[in-house]
Parts: sequence; C-alpha cells; structure tokens
Amino acid sequence: MTPLSRGGYRLVAVLAGVALLTAVGVGCARQDPGAGGETGGGEVSGSSTAHPAPTQDTTGDAVVDDEPRADLTGQQVVEWTEYEVVSERELRFHFPTGSPDCYGARAAVEEDDSGIRVATIVGLVPDAPENCALVGRTASIVVTTETPVGDRTVEHLEVAGEDLP
Repeated sequence: MTPLSRGGYRLVAVLAGVALLTAVGVGCARQDPGAGGETGGGEVSGSSTAHPAPTQDTTGDAVVDDEPRADLTGQQVVEWTEYEVVSERELRFHFPTGSPDCYGARAAVEEDDSGIRVATIVGLVPDAPENCALVGRTASIVVTTETPVGDRTVEHLEVAGEDLP
C-alpha cells in the first residue's frame, strides 16, 4: 500500500468534511412523503450498491461541470453519488471534492452492451497552492459514451488506487 502524500491527506480531509456536510444536509432536507412533491424514484440494478435512478435536469438552471483533466497528481477514486442522463450519449456524474483551485477531476469509463461503469477520479492540479482551504463541494463531470445509453445499467467502476487508468 502506498503512503498518502501531502495532497492525499488534504484530499481525505476535504472528502471527510464533504461527507459529513452531505449527511447533515440529507437529514435536514428530507421531504414529507405525503407532500406530493416526490419525483419518481427507483434504484439502478446490477450493482452491489444501490444508486438513485437517473434524473433529467428539468430546472433549466445552467450546470457548470468540471472539465476533465489529464494532469492531476495524487489521484484517488471518489465514488460518485448520483448521475443524470444529459443526452442520448452523455451522463453527468456528481461527486464530492475540494476547491477547484486545488483539485481537478476526470472519469474512467468501461462499457459493454449491458452496462456502463464509471469511476470519478480526483487529484491535485499542477499549480495548487501549498495550503488549500478545507472547503468541500459537490462537483460534476460529463461522460460521453461510445453508444447510446439506452436501458443499460450504470454502476461504479471498481478500480484500485495503483491500477488507475
């Protein structure tokens, strides 16, 4: 097992903070099931971990996605928390990360006729400041598939740290 670098410890601290804030926010944002404001649900099947069904962006709000980066150091896989279908061949994945001044992201994708597997990968950008603020955020990145998404399952791509594509 490889020891964590300075950036690795910072990333772990930021992600722990984001997870805590997300857990607190989810507890506060629960909707009254009888309020009639539910938006259909379900789970994606075919994975050992249940994921929310894909959503469509119906708010009309502009979403600013992170641009995939190939120049990251200290990379780590961070599980995405949800995804949405953007178009016939595009999926948007949401995941926890830190300040964009310090952290960038990319995705690794494997697909076949039955499923699409995606890993979101976060790491330090080349010109990251020596001391990054421990500010967490939920970021998103768009993945383009080789063939239409259709009714294929979407799952986490299991990748060990030393095997990052």
